[in-house]
Amino acid sequence: MPSASLTLAALDWRLLQPEDLPAMHALHLCSIEGMAAQTVKPETREFLHGLLLGRGRVIGAWHGAALAAYGVLQHDLLAQDDPRALLGLAPGQVLYKLAGAAVAPAWRGQGLQRQLIARRVAWAGDAALFATAAPGNVPSWRSLLACGFTVRALQYRYGGHARYLLARLPGAALAQGAPARELAQDDIPGQEALLAQGWQGIAPGQAPGSLRLVAPTGGGQP
Repeated sequence: MPSASLTLAALDWRLLQPEDLPAMHALHLCSIEGMAAQTVKPETREFLHGLLLGRGRVIGAWHGAALAAYGVLQHDLLAQDDPRALLGLAPGQVLYKLAGAAVAPAWRGQGLQRQLIARRVAWAGDAALFATAAPGNVPSWRSLLACGFTVRALQYRYGGHARYLLARLPGAALAQGAPARELAQDDIPGQEALLAQGWQGIAPGQAPGSLRLVAPTGGGQP
């Protein structure tokens, strides 16, 4: 549990600048220490620097001179990282990516991941948003689901590792009363098959790590 002195009210939120790169990179490395590539994607210092130089915006939460958390909103997307066609979006529609976040170990357990998501959603306004998360990184995708994202596809990225593609689209609505299924965390083929049919992951299931999916408008095989 975090120390009683480490309260969210003590944090100072501000946009990170290029000179904050050492703090951002150090927190990134600390946040992924001991985690496998199947679960989280290591970022290079050069990639983080590019974000700070204008490829995106980075919100940071500071406790004095220490960076406690950060979250990236990326607008400059590479062609291979653009899911507009898969999501049914027009080529010119504004689309941003929640491209990574980190919380220092001492600050975990206080809901900072969801705060980082909510602040970036507010930044994005009416733009469409997407993010990726490994099925095994349950806290990450659960936080995104809680903030209005849904799992739209299961892809193999970053060296062939399974990743959920999650999206938050303006005006999107789920079919009311649609068939629903809960699939286990390790049932990747089953999840992939339903997602390919247009099902969406909308909430955690009852079993640990499982995902609850609902059928698209017009049905789907329950």
